[in-house]
Amino acid sequence: MNTTLTSQFPFTWRMKSRAPMLKALMGISMLGLLAAGRAMAADYSVGIVKLGTEFEGGGTAVNLYSTTTKGINIIQTYVLPQLDQTGHLARPLTLAMNPAQDFVYVAYTGLSIPNLVGFKVTATGLVPQWEVPLQTGDSGLSETTIVAGSDYVIQSLYPGQGQYLVVLVISQETGATVATMESPQYLVSGHVFGPIASANALYFSCTAAARSTPPPPCRYMVSHLPVRS
Repeated sequence: MNTTLTSQFPFTWRMKSRAPMLKALMGISMLGLLAAGRAMAADYSVGIVKLGTEFEGGGTAVNLYSTTTKGINIIQTYVLPQLDQTGHLARPLTLAMNPAQDFVYVAYTGLSIPNLVGFKVTATGLVPQWEVPLQTGDSGLSETTIVAGSDYVIQSLYPGQGQYLVVLVISQETGATVATMESPQYLVSGHVFGPIASANALYFSCTAAARSTPPPPCRYMVSHLPVRS
């Protein structure tokens, strides 16, 4: 039986049965759910719990947070299930998250020197991918920093009371060191920056002490990096 629905709007809606209407409403509902799902996509962040209160200035755990339109939530409080040289659970010392927010590098206290652990970020928590020794020369990070890039993490060491700068570029995929660089002797200042546009190369910039005043600048390319496929 044909049904005619007339409303206050200047058109008439005709249908042969209710089935097409139900299908249309179901379709609209599904589209609404998908849109809501996209709107609720989370941004992730990480932090160290009680940083500075433990051995070598470390903390007790790593928190993974999600941020949505509804607010900030703790997804996981992660404790690495292994012991360090004190016989206690390894303490997180510092961390760095890549720009895509899908990978985190965490330096932990180890049996003699710190270890760097790479974690994949998921909606349910951190998933360990690899672990490598972090060559710092001691049990802490007093002269070491890490900075995350798109597919790598840069470890910068300042041994000899800051007289040198040693740079290691560590692969996100495997944890392997893919490039190293050491500054000239008697470093005044230095840092790594990049990648540089389409070249995807890391550059090292420094000022090294010399006979001339002021000290001459120095610049080196550390490494060409593979582009993520």
